[in-house]
Amino acid sequence: MKSSFAYLALFTALVLGAPVSAISGELEEMRLNVLVHDVNITGNGAGGKEGGADIQGELVFSSPSFLSWAGSPRPYLNGSLNTSGETSFGGAGLAWQQNFTSAIYGEFGLGLVVHDGVVHLPADPADPKRIRLDATRVVLGSRVLFRPTFVLGLHLNKQWDAAFVFEHLSHGQILASGRNEGLDNLGVRLSYKFGH
Repeated sequence: MKSSFAYLALFTALVLGAPVSAISGELEEMRLNVLVHDVNITGNGAGGKEGGADIQGELVFSSPSFLSWAGSPRPYLNGSLNTSGETSFGGAGLAWQQNFTSAIYGEFGLGLVVHDGVVHLPADPADPKRIRLDATRVVLGSRVLFRPTFVLGLHLNKQWDAAFVFEHLSHGQILASGRNEGLDNLGVRLSYKFGH
C-alpha cells in the first residue's frame, strides 16, 4: 500500500505539472538528487524519526515570458522516492538561479508537493498505533506541503552542474493548522543541461 501512495504522489505531480510544461515550453535541464532523509538542520521539527535516502528526479523548463516580472523563475517538476519506504512526494514549483561567479551559483526554489507520509495521529493518546507513529514517523499535518529549496552549485562545464541541496517540507501553518513537524533533507545534485 505504501508504494501505491508513492506512485500516487508522483502521478499527482505529473498531472499538476503538465500545465507547467505546456506553459513554459522547452525542457532545459534534468536533475538527479540524492538526499539524506529527515536530517536536523534547523533544530526544529522531528529530525531523525525517519531514515533512508531520497532519490529524486527533476525536470526544469525554460521560464515563460509572463514570469519576467518575478525575475524569470524556471518551472520544475519533482518526484522523490524514499529508499526506506517512508515519506515520498511529488510536486511542481519555480526556481530562481543566480550566478555568483562564472563557476559558482545559488538557487532558491519554492514549490508545492503531495506526499504519502503521516498527516495526523490517531486521537487516543493510549492507542499503540499513535505511540508507534509518533516515535518513528514525521507528522506533517497536511497532505499538501510547501517545498522551499536552497542550492549552492558549481558549473562543471556547459552541460553539467553539481550542487549541494537543502529542502524543507512544511505546511507553514498556511495550508493547514496544528501539528507540523516538518521534514528537512540534505544532499547532492547532478544536473544535465540540454542545448548547450
